[in-house]
Formats: sequence, C-alpha cells, structure tokens
Amino acid sequence: MKLVWYNCLIIALFVLFGCDKIDPPFKQQTQNPTDTNTYFQKVLIEDFTGHRCGNCPRAHEKLNELKSLYGNKIIGMAIHSGFFAMPLPPNYPADYRTSEGDEITNSFGVTQYPSGMVNRKPYNGNLLLSHDSWSEAVNELIQQQPALGIRIQNTFQTNNVLTSTISIKILQPISETAKLCLFITEDSIISPQTDYNQNPTLIPNYVHMHMLRASINGTWGNDIPINTKNVGDTILRNFSFNWNNNWQKKHSHVVAFVYKTTNNEIIQVEEAKVQ
Repeated sequence: MKLVWYNCLIIALFVLFGCDKIDPPFKQQTQNPTDTNTYFQKVLIEDFTGHRCGNCPRAHEKLNELKSLYGNKIIGMAIHSGFFAMPLPPNYPADYRTSEGDEITNSFGVTQYPSGMVNRKPYNGNLLLSHDSWSEAVNELIQQQPALGIRIQNTFQTNNVLTSTISIKILQPISETAKLCLFITEDSIISPQTDYNQNPTLIPNYVHMHMLRASINGTWGNDIPINTKNVGDTILRNFSFNWNNNWQKKHSHVVAFVYKTTNNEIIQVEEAKVQ
C-alpha cells in the first residue's frame, strides 16, 4: 500500500512540475509584418478613342468599371487617334491627337473604334479587343505573379522640367530583351464628346480621363537589360521632360512600362502622379 501511494505521489509531482503550460489554441503563432515593398501584377489598357466616336463612352465606362474593381492594378491610357479624333469646329475644336498615339495606332493596325489592348497581349487570338472582352482579358493577367516591380518618383525642377526616376526590380528570371517606355497622361479634361446613348448626342462638358499627352522617351522607349540581371537586382533610370504648361500637373501622371521586344507584350506597368 505504501508503494502504491509513493508511486502516485511521484506521478503527481511530475505532472505538476515537469510539463510546460500550453494555452489554447495550441498552435504556434507567427507574425507576418506588412511588406511595404510588395509588388503586384498590374495591367495597362490602351483605349483607342475619339471625341466624335459615339460608341467610345461605353469603353470609357468599362475602363472605369475595371479600375473600380481592381483599384490601382488597372492603368488606363486613352489614345485619341484616327478619324473620330479629328477636330471639327465649332463643336469639336480641340485636337487631342499625338504623334506617339498615331504611331501606336498605325503600328498595331487599329481601324475600329472603340477598341483596346490589354498589356498588348492577345486574348482568344486577338490583340485588338472590344471593350466587352476587357474584363476576361484582365482577369487572365491580374492574378499572375509579377516578374518585375516598378517604382516611379517624380519631381519638378525650378525651370519647370519634370524629372522621373524609375526603379525596376527583378522578381523572376527573364530571358527576353526588353524596353522601358514612359508616357504622360492627363485626367479631368472637360471637352465635348459624342455619346449615342444620350439625347442630344453631343455632350459639351464630358470629362475625359487617362488621355495620352506625350511620351518622355519616345514611342518605343529605351533598351533595359533585364535579361542580364539576377533576381533581386534593381535597375535605376532617370529621365527629364520639358513640361507643357497647358497640362494640369495636379491631374497628370507618368505611366511607365516594360515590354518584350520580341512580341511587344507588357511585362509590368506602373503610374505615379506628377505632383
């Protein structure tokens, strides 16, 4: 009997002093601090449009819808080109065409308006897409892990020269040759637009968004040696641009993207306010 009592005492002491206390939920917790340098795949939609194109507001609405859905992962660039972008006074006195926009339009064979490109990547075998296909094309790209990350820093010098510093971080191995393009876009431009869904069809105070204004480094950009770099490397480039005082700085952005020279597909895109 004494032996049984002694063994019970030993077991009780072991349980009391020999075990660490484990609180529920009995699972090791780890802290994952927010990484402010996280990059996401972003998508550029080049919207070929014109102020005399009565169906083009539907494409504008689709682009705004996608921006509302995906936030800053969607970047728009409205390229006013072709017949519907030509001035026609007195109702359409402004000329929003650009030499860069015309060159892009002609190079990609744009003949129908509205139409657009989504990261310059074909969807269902088509490069130029109706706005009805933009959602599906975006959804196919937006979930991908990015191969590059882009950061833009804009400053103005005292002589009204815009300086843009572009930082490109390599996130995945890339074997293709590539180029970097920088463009200026402007929002909130109040100007007439035809809209076939309205009566009368002429909207005198239409708000034009994401309008292409100019390129900073040419229509097709500069070579960028991403295929010679390792994952984790960063490439820095600086550009200067003489600002046009007819453009509102508070409504303007720099759009920067890297594309493959073999097929023009955009690898990554970013935009940042001018000020």
